[in-house]
Amino acid sequence: MSYKCLTHVIHESYSRHAYACKLHPTGRNHMKRVTLRLPEQQLKMIDMLVEYGEFPSASEAIRTAIRDLIDQRSDKLVGRMKLFETAQEQAKNADSFLRLKEKL
Repeated sequence: MSYKCLTHVIHESYSRHAYACKLHPTGRNHMKRVTLRLPEQQLKMIDMLVEYGEFPSASEAIRTAIRDLIDQRSDKLVGRMKLFETAQEQAKNADSFLRLKEKL
């Protein structure tokens, strides 16, 4: 997949607006249950964020953290894919140059 395609997928699938607006046909967000283990200290901090009104629930706090992680990591991934495609193009150019040089 090219970085242009990946960028489109990321912006279409994970932008905050698109993420919040994609609804299941029943009108409810289609979500899957995931079980994870967290250190007690992290759970206490999440509970404190909920208690002080930063998030309506621990689930929403964790979903926000995951969206932020996906946004950050996908930007890095797109950058690496751009570098890889540039390297591939340069390798093709070098190969063409070497073939031309052999003909001379």
